[in-house]
Amino acid sequence: MASSTPLQPLVSVIVPCYNHEAYVVECIQSVLNQSYPNIQLIVIDDGSKDKSVEVIEKLRSNHPFIFEQQKNRGLSATLNKAITTYAKGKYIANIASDDFWDVHKIKLQVNFMEKHPEVAMCCSKAAIVNQTSEIIGEFNAKSFVKPYNFSNIALGKSFVPALTVMSKKEVYDSVGLFDETLLIEDLDMWLRIADVYPIGFINEVTAFYRQHGSNTSSRLVAMTEARFQILDKWKQKGVVYRKMKRNFELMALSELGKDFPNEAKKYLHVTLMNFFHAKYRKFILKYLFTGQFV
Repeated sequence: MASSTPLQPLVSVIVPCYNHEAYVVECIQSVLNQSYPNIQLIVIDDGSKDKSVEVIEKLRSNHPFIFEQQKNRGLSATLNKAITTYAKGKYIANIASDDFWDVHKIKLQVNFMEKHPEVAMCCSKAAIVNQTSEIIGEFNAKSFVKPYNFSNIALGKSFVPALTVMSKKEVYDSVGLFDETLLIEDLDMWLRIADVYPIGFINEVTAFYRQHGSNTSSRLVAMTEARFQILDKWKQKGVVYRKMKRNFELMALSELGKDFPNEAKKYLHVTLMNFFHAKYRKFILKYLFTGQFV
């Protein structure tokens, strides 16, 4: 691909792959087909047990890009390896190997970032597709209205779809790499960046998130625990921290209440402040009178 110029800075695109033989070609093709010309594509297979490696190698025979196979290390470790070992771009964008991009995604974001040099990263809207790539919906429109700052991201008022993010590479030198101890590595990273830098938003759908059987939340208990690991990093945030804690508790009660009631019980805190919160009060009263959450 073309060398970097001031008008067309290099963008490093990282595709971590794990057991997505059915989708990885569409993902990679969506990167190769971008209308923006100056892209460094980095694909790392994280120990897939299906035919992902074979499919990627076949594609690479006609479209040269960086490809590495490794034993399974997890998503964060894979992203960190790509960033530190291979990425040469001014900007970095990641996409899971079962998702794909609009053809103008990178072009739109580079133009935005170049016009707003104070911004460290930007994101956009995303559509939801099924196993056959048909659009079946979008993420909640209300999640893209509030300004993108630490508080709004932390409290879920502003949603950052990971597959839409583009960030400056230098940001990782400042805030650090992805936390390899966390299951929800993306939320942790967006908060760390938003705590220091302005975040940009493009009001267009630039990416397509795929829903399929293997990415429906089967790890609810572990994901709940991960949220509270992230929460522990922000105790100094005072009011925002307390609101984050309440929100995470409400999410835990809602998500775990039916199938994991004993786990949900860990996150029920009967306090006067929580009782005055309408949504929390419903969980408290339901549990006190019936012993159930739903």
